[in-house]
Amino acid sequence: MRSPLACSLLLATLLSLPAEAAVWVEQSTTKVLKDFTGEGKSPTVFLEAARNEYEGFQVVLRAGEAPIKDVVAIMGDLHGPSGKTIPAANASLYLEYYVDIETASPCDVFFVPDCGGLEEYIRTPGLYPDALVPLYDPYSGNPSPPPLKFTVEPGDLQTIFVDLYVPTDASPGGYYGELKLYAEGKHFHTIPVTVEVWNFEIPTERNVATSYGFSFGYLPKYHGGPDGPDAETLAKISRNYELEVHRHRIDFTTYKGPVSFEFEEDGSPKPVDFSAYDEYMAPRLDGSYFPDGAGINRFNVGIFRPGHGTMGLTDDQFAVAAKTMAEHLEEKGWLDNAYLYSLDEPWILDHWRAGSYEKIQHDVALLNQETDLWKGHVLVTGPWQVQLDEEVDIWCPVTAMYGDVFWPKNSWPPASKYQEMIAEGKELWFYVCNANFPPLMGYDIDTKIGHEPRLTKWGAWAENATGFLFWSMTYWYTSNPWHDLANVNQFGAGGARNGDGILLYPGDHNGTAGGAGSPDWVSFDGPIISYRMKQIRDGLEDWEIFLRATDLGLEEYVREQVATAYSAFGQVVDEDFDIKNPPWTMDEEVLLTARRNIAHKIQHTLYPDLYPDPEPTETADEHAPEAAPDVAPDVTTQPSEIISSSDTNDPDIISTPEPSHDIAASPKSSGCRHSHSPAAARPLLLLTLIAFLAVLRKHWPHSKLSS
Repeated sequence: MRSPLACSLLLATLLSLPAEAAVWVEQSTTKVLKDFTGEGKSPTVFLEAARNEYEGFQVVLRAGEAPIKDVVAIMGDLHGPSGKTIPAANASLYLEYYVDIETASPCDVFFVPDCGGLEEYIRTPGLYPDALVPLYDPYSGNPSPPPLKFTVEPGDLQTIFVDLYVPTDASPGGYYGELKLYAEGKHFHTIPVTVEVWNFEIPTERNVATSYGFSFGYLPKYHGGPDGPDAETLAKISRNYELEVHRHRIDFTTYKGPVSFEFEEDGSPKPVDFSAYDEYMAPRLDGSYFPDGAGINRFNVGIFRPGHGTMGLTDDQFAVAAKTMAEHLEEKGWLDNAYLYSLDEPWILDHWRAGSYEKIQHDVALLNQETDLWKGHVLVTGPWQVQLDEEVDIWCPVTAMYGDVFWPKNSWPPASKYQEMIAEGKELWFYVCNANFPPLMGYDIDTKIGHEPRLTKWGAWAENATGFLFWSMTYWYTSNPWHDLANVNQFGAGGARNGDGILLYPGDHNGTAGGAGSPDWVSFDGPIISYRMKQIRDGLEDWEIFLRATDLGLEEYVREQVATAYSAFGQVVDEDFDIKNPPWTMDEEVLLTARRNIAHKIQHTLYPDLYPDPEPTETADEHAPEAAPDVAPDVTTQPSEIISSSDTNDPDIISTPEPSHDIAASPKSSGCRHSHSPAAARPLLLLTLIAFLAVLRKHWPHSKLSS
């Protein structure tokens, strides 16, 4: 509920807006495309968040006949109950860079060309917001970096993404502030910002396992000049990448400090020096390496990879080395965080490279030859297979091969098989890749549904998964990864998806790749985060909220709410497909309403005298923010002495030597995926999958799968 002062502020804001321009606010889940012709959702910002959570919003500027030149956005402090403040420094502001998708990601070319005519799922060429360029350089070390200015050309629109972190010590209730826009040094628009802070927090420590591939080896190609960065500079840049990924609640797949296993001529093991390994791993696991103090949740040990052989050791030496490693991890208290990433996708490799199953079986037997400590730690990407049932502890199928989600019915193990496996103490993770054809959710850049990556995490929780994997964030397979976003050469026109393997963009172009990488006006000593990665982060935070509610005995209620937005990762488009009842919602308001209801239920459960019970639940149409409760731990302060109405006489902002930049569309596109392991990329060869399905059905009779 807005105060009278907020309403007067809104009126003053509207009056201050130049007639030839338009400014409005969109939710973070709305993907704002260049051809948007509507009036926008709101002139003001209203966010809801738990403590220790990030929530975002978008500001859209559309120019009229005249350009809006040298735009600068400045976020102010947000003031709330009991004198508490959410500092302006807690907001990260980004310019949304529109990548040019010339060849759209395909629909399912095997079964339903053109998505069966379902326009909601069809990808089309065009400009899509994805790379988020910081308006204030977070990697410079300057506490007050100069702003990046930009120009909105006549008739064009440009979007700003604002990411706000709610601190753990924030009092519950309403916080009020404003974001101001300047053009050519003059203030021309003010946007009121309200944040409702819920009376609980999500944990700093991560309860969800994430395994997202990352290649440090790519960084010198784009950073450090034509000779590459020196060791100190590379270490700084590498750390910036690692910290920024961590800030989004994501862990790299592999963390591997240096260690070696050597043997005497008689075959006896030499003492192992773990000092360098421990020096690298300890701060990442205890959290002291990261500003938030949260350690990584899970990591691929990387040294022992079932199916990849014995590292040049004999079988007996390999078994002894594996025992030594496991005992060291157990002694350090790190074994529960460790897993072993097996030969990738053996379900398909076995048909091209004979013996995939046998190789994994052989290596797992060696792991268990001298110790039982590795039991419970072996991961395989792919659907459950009876051949590896004894060896594998963490099954990680791509969502397309989970039950009858999408691929032809009765081709893959039913969902019930995984639930049986979980009941036996094993784990279920998921991943997405270039097999995620619509109407499957995925990480496509060229989907028009912004919340797809976020909702995949809701689905993972609903299916009782404990982790999520993505094969690469930095598959910069060409020297121009800002524009080559679908690796057609490797995966073919029917398999390449825009953004597959790329969630980060190189923050610079001045490296050994020779002037490629970022646009020439983008130069940062760190990564450029994608819009999709923000959605992934929000999904992981939602997952933590679901776990918090479950701990309070609210799992049934959470499942009811999640079911309003998700019933399956996808669905076969056949005569039974009903677009009025899709497997997952394309309406972001349904998702946001369910999230709000769950948060209100948590508050009511924790403080029943202070917060009403949200049951019966709101419908999807009743998604307006609830008024704050009359009785709360702290009465929300009125913003009468906090916000002044929009003042067109604000002093000019201090000019800086930073050049302004016209935001032009970036040309061309392509993208891809390779092995989850650090090995060289290899094709998935999806185009051969149909030919294998008949073989697979013979190999895996459905009655056997469900046994």
